[in-house]
Formats: sequence, structure tokens, C-alpha cells
Amino acid sequence: MLFFDSWAISTLICCIFTLIIFVYLAALKNKASYTGSFSVLFLLVFIVNLGFFISAIFPYPNGAFHRMLTGPGAAFGTIFLCVFSYLYPRNDRPKEAKIVLGILSSISLVAVIYSYYQILTHDPIFDFQGQIYTYPAGVGGILAIVMIGFLVSMLVIQIRKIVQSSGEEKKALIQMSIAIGVTYLVPVFSNLLLREGYIKFQVFQQLYVGFMIVGYFSLTIVFINNTVDRTSFMTKIVGITVVTSLVFAQGFSTVLNIRNEALYDEISLKEALTFVSTGKSDGTSIAYVISLGKNSQRAKLLHKKENYEPNLDESLKDIVKNKSAGNFLKRIPTVNLPKSTQNASKYVPKLSDLFYSYYISDTENDRIVQVAFPYVYYRTFLDETNRWVAILTLFLVLIILTLFPVFFSRSLVRPLNTLIQGVGEVNLGNLSVKIPVLVQDEIGFLTDAFNKMVQSILEGRTKLEEYADTLEEKVESRTKEVTEKMEEIQSLKVQQDGDYYLTSLLSRPLMTNWNKSRSVSTAFYIEQKKKFTFRNKNSEIGGDICISGNLLFGSDKDRWTVFVNGDAMGKSMQGAGGAIVLGTAMNNIMARSAGKGKALESSPEDWIQDTYRELDDIFRTFDGVMMASVVLGLINERTGRMLYFNAEHPWTVLFRDGKSSFLEKELTLRKLGSPSEMSFKILEYVLKPGDVIYVGSDGRDDINVAQGNSSWTMNEDETIFLKAVESSKADLDGVVNYIHGLGILTDDLSLIRIGFQETEVATASEPKRKYGDTAIRKFSEAKELLQQDEISTAVVLLEETIKSEPDFKEAIRLLGQIYYDQKDYEKAASLFAEYVKFDSDSPNIWFLLSICQKYLKNYSQASISAEKVRYSQPQRLANLVNLTDNYRLLGRWEEARSTLLVAQSIDKESPGVKKLDELLKSKGY
Repeated sequence: MLFFDSWAISTLICCIFTLIIFVYLAALKNKASYTGSFSVLFLLVFIVNLGFFISAIFPYPNGAFHRMLTGPGAAFGTIFLCVFSYLYPRNDRPKEAKIVLGILSSISLVAVIYSYYQILTHDPIFDFQGQIYTYPAGVGGILAIVMIGFLVSMLVIQIRKIVQSSGEEKKALIQMSIAIGVTYLVPVFSNLLLREGYIKFQVFQQLYVGFMIVGYFSLTIVFINNTVDRTSFMTKIVGITVVTSLVFAQGFSTVLNIRNEALYDEISLKEALTFVSTGKSDGTSIAYVISLGKNSQRAKLLHKKENYEPNLDESLKDIVKNKSAGNFLKRIPTVNLPKSTQNASKYVPKLSDLFYSYYISDTENDRIVQVAFPYVYYRTFLDETNRWVAILTLFLVLIILTLFPVFFSRSLVRPLNTLIQGVGEVNLGNLSVKIPVLVQDEIGFLTDAFNKMVQSILEGRTKLEEYADTLEEKVESRTKEVTEKMEEIQSLKVQQDGDYYLTSLLSRPLMTNWNKSRSVSTAFYIEQKKKFTFRNKNSEIGGDICISGNLLFGSDKDRWTVFVNGDAMGKSMQGAGGAIVLGTAMNNIMARSAGKGKALESSPEDWIQDTYRELDDIFRTFDGVMMASVVLGLINERTGRMLYFNAEHPWTVLFRDGKSSFLEKELTLRKLGSPSEMSFKILEYVLKPGDVIYVGSDGRDDINVAQGNSSWTMNEDETIFLKAVESSKADLDGVVNYIHGLGILTDDLSLIRIGFQETEVATASEPKRKYGDTAIRKFSEAKELLQQDEISTAVVLLEETIKSEPDFKEAIRLLGQIYYDQKDYEKAASLFAEYVKFDSDSPNIWFLLSICQKYLKNYSQASISAEKVRYSQPQRLANLVNLTDNYRLLGRWEEARSTLLVAQSIDKESPGVKKLDELLKSKGY
């Protein structure tokens, strides 16, 4: 009699699965040689599964001979993995393949013969956990070791091919190697552990079935996606449906058997307890009952059914052993050895010798009672439902394999093939083709759209042919017209660029850094927004200007350093004109005041006031058409006393002891040339040795930071320049790089760095460039292109910049921002991760990295990145919402709630906060 249980259903499913794949691969026409080896591999795996299936449904001693199928099937199947590895995608080493495969086959044959010898010279045993007859640990161990050797050989062949390949071929080999490794490594190693006695057969069963179904399905999908053999859409639909159904059947069988085993225990225990309390066994399946009194040394037979002869001596040992182990009210395997057995270790128990016993402590009668049930009753109980599961599984697979092709042939395959034929006709130039709409669904809609498209192409071709008759005349006329317009435009463009170039030539000499002081250093950075090319010469114009020099005051000729930073109102030509006016006037004043080394008799305060009035008067003559914001100051080289005025210019920054701060707190003057209600005011500050002063135009703050998904987001943080100075430790190049790293400049940028009595004046006044000129140029061009929406070209320039300067963190950040805006979160995450290696204290980048990781479903890393933002910006609402959601997705409910409470304290009405609150409440948090 055959019995079905959970292991039988599992192996039946594996048999169906591998047989279907074998038939599918074997039926492919004109298949590659490696496909043939792959099909043989599945045939051998089917033989292995068939052996396991036989062992499961045939619980008799002869069932142990299933090992004669599973052993050679597994060994030669592993060899065919090596065959496949040599052949896929081509056999580059035919001689080596013959030698290696010959050796492996010889080893396998010897190992199989030896395993047969072990099987024939050992007695089988019954494994209650596996519910099968098998052989003791050690039998087949050599074969298991040989299989691991074969698997290692296969991996060596695959790895060598991967190293020697490239491109798509390398990608395919890597995918196949991973799929094979996932499918085979665990089952093969668990088989060795089973043969050596380290794990039980039940553990092996679970590992084998799980990796068999999931692993071979994954392996098949990877193979189909990378093979040159032609496959069909129908095959993929039917195959996926069958596998899904088999996985569902496996899960259903597992749950059903767990429930049936619990039900069996419940019924059997109830019958056993009833017998102990009443002594009646009518209507039960009890085979025999034996008791042992508290002070007795002999077991007593209380009940037995006909044809059962319990061995009281063996039962006595079982009762004593299970009493000491406390195995009461549990199902315990029992082998009832016949009394005539001479050598228990070599006795092969028959099915009638196998029982399940329940041990009951009968305190009322002061005894331990063993109630034994026939093992056949247990298997019969499970077989009643599992047999139906097996029949339904076979029936379901049969329906899918027969009815699905019929159904999809009409509704899917035929319409698609008809559409493909129509595409082929169009490719051959037949535009009169019209495909019939067979079904009114998505494919029908696609077919109708295809017909309309072909009709549209046909009409367009007809019109084109008509137009072609008069094309030559029209082209000649239009070409002449376009040429004239282009010449006119080019003439205007050349004239405009010429005006720009002339203006730049006029303004450049006015930006003078004539400071010769050894105590006060000055360094400039000027980057005008408008860039152009005139006669192959690159240049730029704008309204920013920087000037420095030295003046002597009083009879003692006290030496002072002069600095001016100005920003004329207007864009391009208008701003450049204002800068020329300001530069000309300021240079004239400097020349007049410092001519031939003379010392001014007036005080520094009077000189600053007179200079302001002269400059303001000049700009007022333009009646508001031209104005300029300016910071102009004097610094005593000996005392560090600084006198200056700020005419509506960005505030002056002081860097002292590693901290930066604004010197001004309020507006004191209006722009030059602007009507003002304010009286002139001189500001004063005393510098200490080592102090650094930064004066700059508003380009330092006008930055498109483009946070989030916005393509244009202006910086609104007025302290951003302070952070730039602190982060770079007042290094001018560092400040500029920091500003560029924030985003795209939207205005002219000019900076003057003033150092007072610094220890290394030369280093401060002539800072070394961190990156090469080519890299900086490409980076600047990329930013300019981004302003013109030339994103693809900008990306290429940034990638070239990073390739030449791998530590150019500003380029890395900007490229990451571009990919983030394009929602290419994988590339963006990679670049942001690289950026934080250089600047680990950038909360904005950590936030963007967290968002990317979340989109990539790497919630654990996303939460770590968000926590870094939280450390430096604990009140950042967007980050708190993001962190809460990551904790929710990770199932860390308490942390999600505690983080959300902080967010609620900031803005309880935020939509994101409200939604997360509802989601957490739905989970009971």
C-alpha cells in the first residue's frame, strides 16, 4: 500500500517541476549544445526527485533502495553542471573539457559503485523524522564529498570565464553563476552533513525542497533570459503559472499537514487518556498498552490487539528512558523488536514493528502507562488528505498545460503574431497592410493604433512625394532666405560680442590689487556671470569689481591698506558700465591720493568721507539709472584699526579663532547714486593678528541650491557664507569651492580676502589651487550649461572632471544633484555616498542620500543616513518625516512613533505627519 505525506507531496511537486522543464528544453528546435546539457541536467534532477518520491510513498524496508536512484542522479547531474559551464556561452577549451569531464565521470562512476556496495552491505533503518527507510550515517558520504568537489570544479570554470569575459557576456555569466550557486550550494552541503550525521533528515528535506523549487525556477528564468535559443511568450506565461501553482500547492500541503498532525495527536491522546481512566479500548486504534508501577521493576501488559506481540523488556527500557526525559503526553517513536531478535542493532524493523507511543503519568494508580498506536494508522490518517492534494495538484498542472495554451492562443498569441507579421510587412515597405482586430482589449487597441500609424505614414509619404516635385525650388528659396537671416544675425552677434569684448578690455585694468603691504594681505576672486567668445577668445563681463592699494597719512607717514569691493546695478553691459565708472573713479582717487609716495595731511576718517561723497556724486549724475553697492575701507598696518563704510553691500565677515561672524548688524548707507534718508557713517573695528576679513558681492548668497525635486530653488540662508568661511578655514579657494558645491551661481561673484599679520602671508595671498586648471574649467562650463538647460552635456563634463580629479567633491555633489533631479536614485546615491567620504558633516547631502536609499528600498541604510541629519539638524521636519517612514518600513514601530512625536511638536498639521500618524495607529502604535 502507498502512503502520501508532506514529504511525498513536496517531492511530487519537484518531480512535476523538473520534468516539465526537461520536456520544455528538450523540445526546443535547433537548440545550442549548452541547452542540450541543461536539459539532461533537469532529467537527472527529475530522477533524484523520483527516488525521493518513491521513498516517501513506500514506507517499507525496500524503500531504502531509493538511494540507488538519488545517488547517481545527483552525482551525474553535478557533472552536467560542469558540462554546461564549459559550453556556455561557448566552449573555449575543448581539449581541457574532454580531459576534465572524463576524469570527473570516472570519479563519479567509482563513487556510485562504492555507494552501491555500501547500500548492499548495510541494513536499512527507519528514520521517524524523515518518515522513510534509509541507511545509517556514512553510507553515501564519499559520494557526497565527490559532489562537492564537482561543484567546486564548476565554480572554478565559471569564475575563470567571468574574469576572461566582458560586457553583456560577463553580466550573463555572473547571473548564471549566482543562480547555480544559490540552487546547488545549500542542498549539496546539507546532503554531506546528512550523510555524516550532523543534521537530521527532516532538516535536509526542508532545505532541499525550498532550494529546489525557488532555486531551479530562478535558474531557469536566468537561463531563458540569457540564452540564444528562441523561446515564446506563451511558454513563459504557462511556466510561471505552473510554478506559482506548485509553490501554492507546496505551501497549502505544509499547512494542511501541520494541522493534520496536531489533529492526530489530539485524537490519539484522547483515546489514550480514556483508556487510562476507564480501561476500555473499544473503537480506538490502540495497538497495546503497558504500565510500570512506581516500585515495580517489571512492565505489565494491560491491553493488546490481535496480531501484536509487544516486547515487555524493550517497553520497560522505553518507559524508564522517557520518564527520566519527562516525555509525557507527547508523540514518541517506538520500535517494537520481536522477542526472538538476537541482535537488535542489525534488525531491520518491518512496518508492523513501528509505533507512536504516548507516555501518561497515572498518579491515581501510581504508575507510568505507555499507550502505543500503529505507525500504519498514523500514515493512513495523513494519507486521507494528502492523496487528494496530490491528485488535485496533478489535475491543476494538467489543466494549466492543456487549457492555458488554448485560451491564450486565441486571446494573446494569435493577435500578437498577427501584429508581428504586420510589422514585418511594414519593414519590407508594404504600407497598405491592415491588421484585423481580433479582440477588443489592450492588444486590440495596439493593433488599431498600429493600423492608424501605418495609414498616417502612407499619407505622409504621398504628401512627401508630391512635395518632392517642387522641393528643389523651395529649398533654394528657403536656403537663400535663411542664409540672409543667419548672416544678419551673425553680424549682430559679432557686433554684440565685440562690444562685450571691448567692455571687458576696458574693465579688466581697473580691477587692481596694488597692495604691497607685508602686514595686510589682500587676495581677489572675481567671476562674472556673463561669459562669451569673441574671435576665439573667451571672456566675461559683469558689474563686480575689486580694488586695493596703500596710502600714507600724517607726518609720520602711517601706512594704511585700502580695499574696495563694488557691485554695479544691472546685468551684462549695464552692470559692466557701472563697474567701469566705479573703477575709473576709484583708481583716479587712489592715484591722486598716493601719487609719488606723498603722505596725506587729512585724517583717514576725512579721506573715507570725502571719497564716499565724490563717488556718490558721480553716480547721482546718472539719475538712478546707474547705482552701485560698495564696501570701502582702510586698515592700519601697524595697529589693525579698520575704518570702512558699507553702502547697502552684503555684510563684512570676520574670521577669528576658527569662527566666522558678521561685523555689521544693520543697514547704515544706501547704494551709491541712490536717494538716501541716512547720514554718512564710518564703521570702525580693531583687528587682531591672524584675523581674516571677507568682503563680497551678493553673488555669494544668490545660489540655486536645487534641493529636493525642484529645478530652481534659491538659497534663503543668509548665514551660508559664514559656513563657507568656517568650513574652508578662511582659505579663498576653499570658500569658492564650497559656494560652487552648494549649487549654481545666479549672479556675479566677487570676493576680497584680507588677512592681518598672518604667519604665512605668501600662502594666504597666493593660495595653492587644489584641483587642476582643466578640471576647474570643465566644472565651470558644466555649471554654465546647466543654467542653459544643457543637462546632457553638463553631465559629460562633470563625469570627465571626476574621472581626472576623483576627489573633486563639488563636481561629485553637483552630478549627484542632477541624477537626483532626474530620479536616477541609484547613480545619485552612489555619488552622494562618495561625497560624504570627503565631507561627512554635510546634512543636506546625508538627507538626499537617505531619500535615494529609501527609493532603492534600502531602508536600513536610509535610516542611518537620516539619523546623521537628525544629529546636526534635530528640528528639520522633512528629515523627521523621512526617518519615521523608514522606521515604519523596517517594522521598528516604537522608534517610528518616538520620532514622529518630535515631528508633531514642530508641525502637527503637516500632511506627511498626519499620514504617518494614521499608519502607525493602524499598527497599534
